[in-house]
Amino acid sequence: MNRMSVEDRRAQLVDAAMTVAVREGVEAVTIRGVAAEAGVSLGVVHYCFEDKDELLQAMGNSLALVASEPVRAALDTEGDVVELAHAAAHGLWTGLTPRRHMRLLTFEFATAGVRSRALRSVAHTHLEQTWTMTRGFLEEVARRGEVTYTTDIEFLSRIVAGYIDGIEIAWLVEQDDATAIRSFHALAEYVLSVMVRADGSPVREGGPARVPLE
Repeated sequence: MNRMSVEDRRAQLVDAAMTVAVREGVEAVTIRGVAAEAGVSLGVVHYCFEDKDELLQAMGNSLALVASEPVRAALDTEGDVVELAHAAAHGLWTGLTPRRHMRLLTFEFATAGVRSRALRSVAHTHLEQTWTMTRGFLEEVARRGEVTYTTDIEFLSRIVAGYIDGIEIAWLVEQDDATAIRSFHALAEYVLSVMVRADGSPVREGGPARVPLE
C-alpha cells in the first residue's frame, strides 16, 4: 500500500464514500463498503475516521465545499457590489450542471436525516456547514462592497441557502434552464435589496431592477 498522509488518505476515503453514495444512496455508505471501494483495509478507514458518523460528516463538509466553489470564484470578479452579486448568481448556475450528482447527494443527506435518527445529527451538521459558508460569502460581499445588510445576517444566510436549494431542486425535476437562471439572478436582486451603503442609502433605489436572463 502506498504511503499517504492522513489528510490525503481521508480525502481518498471521502471520495470513495461519495462514489458509493452516488451509486447506492447515502444509507448504503458503510465502513466496509468504503474500504472495498478505496481498495484499503478496514483498519485504514478506522484509523482515519473514528466511526461512520465522522466519515459522513466529512462527506457533508466536502459536499458543501464543492457546492460553494463556483460562488467563491465569483469573489474574483472586478466591479461594484451589483456586479459581484450577479457574478455569484451566474456561478451558481454554471456550477449546477457539472455538479448535478453532488447536489442530488446533498438533498439526499437532508432527507436521510429526516428518516433516520442515526443520520439526523450528520444532516444537521451539514446544514450548519451550508449556512456558515453562505454567511461567509455574504460577509465578504459586504466587505468588498462596503455595505451592510438591513436583515440579520444569520437569518439572511438561511434565507439565501434555502432559496438556492429550492431553485436547484426545481431545476433537477423540471430541467428548466431559463427559469433557474432567472431565479438565481432574482435571488441576487433580493440580496442587493437588503443592502445599504455607508451613508445609509440603499444599494437599490426606486422600483425593482431588471433581472438578467443569462
